[in-house]
Amino acid sequence: MYSKIALSIGGSDSGGGAGIQADLRTFMALKVHGCSVITCITAQNSIEVTCVQTVEQNTLLNQLDTLFADFNIDALKTGMLLNERIINDTASKLITYKITKIIDPVMVTRTGSKLLEDSAINAYKKLLLPIADLVTPNIYEANLLSGLEITSKEDIENSARN
Repeated sequence: MYSKIALSIGGSDSGGGAGIQADLRTFMALKVHGCSVITCITAQNSIEVTCVQTVEQNTLLNQLDTLFADFNIDALKTGMLLNERIINDTASKLITYKITKIIDPVMVTRTGSKLLEDSAINAYKKLLLPIADLVTPNIYEANLLSGLEITSKEDIENSARN
């Protein structure tokens, strides 16, 4: 039995290389029990994402409520939160949990597929980043969140301040 419990909130990657599947493998490697809340289901492989389907609002909220009613979750990490509704719903719950929150603003895949609707960027900035203990964007995501074009170490530091 693992002594710590972590929660991954994000998309399910049918190819198994990212999303909930990758987070659960990481948790296991770190000897942490992993729970998951699925926000989206993708049809993807190592080359492309061909389909993204969001879960219903009640399904998302029920997953969160059910897990927190039973498990003593020590930390959580977000992943793919496709749209403003998912971000709003997730943030409304996360703000009530007094645990470590790692916000990974998944917006673009390494193959260039967009995993976020444009209207969701402001929701990230307004609702999730202020409650984060740690934010882990890649360079493309940091560009979108900061509105800066990052080309140097100084740009990285400036984007973190924005």
